[in-house]
Amino acid sequence: MNAAIRRITLVLALALAALFVNLNVVQLVRSEELTDHPRNDRAFLRNLGIRRGEILAADGAVLAESVRTKDDRFPWRRRYPLGDLFGHITGYYAPSRICRSSGLEDSMSAYLTGDQPETAQNFVDELLGREPDGNVLKLTIDPAVQRVAARALGDQGGSVAALDPRTGAVLALYSTPTYNPNSISRGNPDECGRALNRLESTEGNPLRLRATAEWYPPGSTFKILVSATALQGRYSPSSSFPFRTTLNLPDTDRTLGNFGGSSCGGSLASALRVSCNTTFAELGMALGPKRLGTMADRFGFGADPGIELPDVSVIPSCFVAVPGVGCGDPATVSRPGTAYSSIGQQDVRVTALQMAMVAATVSSSGILRQPYLVSAIEDPTGKPLIETEPRPSDRIYSRKTARELKQMMIDVVRSGTGAVVGFQEASRGIIGGKTGTAQTGIPGEAPHVWFVAFAPNVAVAVVVENGGNLADAATGGRVAGPIAKAVLERVRSMRGRL
Repeated sequence: MNAAIRRITLVLALALAALFVNLNVVQLVRSEELTDHPRNDRAFLRNLGIRRGEILAADGAVLAESVRTKDDRFPWRRRYPLGDLFGHITGYYAPSRICRSSGLEDSMSAYLTGDQPETAQNFVDELLGREPDGNVLKLTIDPAVQRVAARALGDQGGSVAALDPRTGAVLALYSTPTYNPNSISRGNPDECGRALNRLESTEGNPLRLRATAEWYPPGSTFKILVSATALQGRYSPSSSFPFRTTLNLPDTDRTLGNFGGSSCGGSLASALRVSCNTTFAELGMALGPKRLGTMADRFGFGADPGIELPDVSVIPSCFVAVPGVGCGDPATVSRPGTAYSSIGQQDVRVTALQMAMVAATVSSSGILRQPYLVSAIEDPTGKPLIETEPRPSDRIYSRKTARELKQMMIDVVRSGTGAVVGFQEASRGIIGGKTGTAQTGIPGEAPHVWFVAFAPNVAVAVVVENGGNLADAATGGRVAGPIAKAVLERVRSMRGRL
């Protein structure tokens, strides 16, 4: 009898222990997952009564705010005073089960509603019978820089990303086509789906932030990473390569040629200056895909850049991109494939943000800094709650490589393919850059064109899809270069404030 009682007691004890563990898992481990689950209407309904905090630009301009409505069911509506200039960054918030939110309105929602544990205050407000308010997000982007990027890019499809290489702060992040989030947040919340559907069905999908969520072949801008790999090894800027018009690729009957059928070679420094394909294809095969892939990883390829936007809005860049999967294994790249990879073709795919990170890393002598959009979070009274601290990496290559690579990129702007841009300060040796023209692999489609550049307090990357207004006649220097120049010089003119 006693044995039976003991068995029953043991079973009950185990059941109670399992229940205790399950409750703790639900309440502690899975609480955020369950709160954010799309079928959890309790959080959605509770948040309708909260006045979400403002989103402010670096200069204090209001990018998102909550305004009163006359509808007791939906007492607050989000308004975006600068509209499509920051549409991709702020995203939208609509008090609707269909539309929900995007951009920072989505990824930072818990802060904007005051629900994040380290800033939570709505519980206290409810206890005291006060109307709950959310916290304020202060961003790193200045509208003046963002406007220059938008104006310079115009109606051409593409992206601009600019960073402060000293900190990783995002100074501009703009893509076309874009959209006005007011078109989704205004009006009857239950009808926002129509506006959302119109945007989703528009050619080019204006809802997607191309600067962080679109893969492009980088073209010759990838030669920056090949140069870094070579300089870390047995090569120097004076290492010599034969002059060639074409390069025979091993194990195939194909040849790889230079832009415009030109003959080039000579030193590594001069090959980067004139963007010599045959030299970098030969160099890349000598280095091998494993070493190139390792250097790409050091620059941040294959990893989430860590910017505060939603996961669906940010993709990693890849030395070997596998559509629908992510990044593949460099060991799978053949020798001919490595030749093409070394000039930024084959399966190399990048975002504009990633290439701005590359330029920023060169500017900061090999220190990679994680990009960030939110500089601080304040409570409704203006009390600081969180301030972003820059997160630098260890030096990803030697100081010697840092000096040599930076000088090589300065020479590109001073007397190479980037000279066409005409930087006013090029002769002072403080601006470096690299052009790029990338074939899309689609017959009859004009190539994408690139320009990346840096100065002491700004690094910028520009990609213009399918050559922009010049189509097949476009080059990185002629089309993307002036856009990068406009952004860089605007930031330089504001350097007392940035």
